[in-house]
Amino acid sequence: MYPTLFTVGDIYVSSFSVMVLIAFLVGYFVAEVELKRKGLNSNLADLLLIACVIGGLGGAKILFLYQNVGFSDFISDPVRYLASGFTFFGGFIGVLILIWFVTQMKRVSYLKVTDSLTPGIILAYAVGRIGCFLVGDDYGTPSTLPWAISFPNGSPPTYLTVHPTQIYDTISMAIFFIILWKIRKKDFPIGWMTAVALMVLGVQRFFIEFIRSTTPSFVPGLSQAQIISIILVVVGGVMLYKVGQNEGKGKEPRVYRGER
Repeated sequence: MYPTLFTVGDIYVSSFSVMVLIAFLVGYFVAEVELKRKGLNSNLADLLLIACVIGGLGGAKILFLYQNVGFSDFISDPVRYLASGFTFFGGFIGVLILIWFVTQMKRVSYLKVTDSLTPGIILAYAVGRIGCFLVGDDYGTPSTLPWAISFPNGSPPTYLTVHPTQIYDTISMAIFFIILWKIRKKDFPIGWMTAVALMVLGVQRFFIEFIRSTTPSFVPGLSQAQIISIILVVVGGVMLYKVGQNEGKGKEPRVYRGER
C-alpha cells in the first residue's frame, strides 16, 4: 500500500488523487481519438472533460454521502466527509447526466458522443481502481486465497486477508477496454456500444458485490450497488433492443457522419 506518494511541505499527495487524475487524462486522450475518428467536433473533448470531472467527482461524492453519512453527522463535520469517500456508480451517473447537457448545448447526438466516450470511460475506471487499491479502499470480504491481502492502513483498516476487489475491477475493465478497442471500428448501429457497456458494467459490478463489504439495500441479500447494477442491465438491454429496432426500420445510420 502507498496511500501517500510524496509530500510537498505540509501537503500530502495521495496515490488515490494521482490515479484519479491519470484516469481522467487517459479517458480524455482516448475520447479525443474516438471523437475525431467518428467525425465529431474534436473541440468537444475539452468541454466533455470538464463535464466528466465535475459530474464524476460530484456524483461520486453525492452518492457516497447518501449511502454512508447521516445528515446530522454531515452537518456536524462537513469537511471530514467532503475530503474523502466516493462511489463509482455515483460518478458514472453524474458523468452521463452532464454529458447529456453538453450534447444538448452543442446540438450533437447524445448516443454518438457516449459511444465515442465509452472506451475511455472504461479504461479510466480500470486506472482509477488502482488508486483505490493503493490507499486500501473498497476491498472485499475475508479470503484465504493465495492472492488475498490485508490493508492495515486502509480505509477502514483490516488485518484480515481479503479479496483485492479493486484489482479484480481493474483486470476485468482492462480486458473489456481491449475488446471494445479492437471492435470499435466495426459497423455497429449508433448506441450499440453504450448499451453493451451499461450491461457489462452492471453484470460485472453485480457479481463483484457478493465478495465486497458494501452498503445493504431495501432488498434482503442485495446491496445498493447491486440494485443500481440491475437497473443498468435493464436500461442497457432496452437500449440494445431499441437500437436493433431502429436499425431494422432504418431510423439511424450505421455509419458516423461528421458533425460540426
